[in-house]
Amino acid sequence: MQEMAERLGHRSRALAAYLEKSEAEYTISLGNLRQAAEALGCQLVYAIVPKNGSFEELVEQRARAKAIENVQAVEHTMSLEDQAVGGTDQKIEEHTKRILQGR
Repeated sequence: MQEMAERLGHRSRALAAYLEKSEAEYTISLGNLRQAAEALGCQLVYAIVPKNGSFEELVEQRARAKAIENVQAVEHTMSLEDQAVGGTDQKIEEHTKRILQGR
């Protein structure tokens, strides 16, 4: 604690203890975390990553969900007008690809 306090430019251990406690309680600010990282000769890297799979897989899942929503809405409207044409799976795949190309 004393060494950390000195690296942070303080004589007291209080700041180092506060940083450690707030980090453990998930209440530390990014500014304080960055300050602690710099004091340790490190760089803070802040990232949000998918829980499962890759970022690309997450993007594709979201595009597919939006494509399903859009295609089903059109199919529903067309069926109300007795103009449904079917082939929704293929339309969903095509619309998913269009969404992914336009991102």
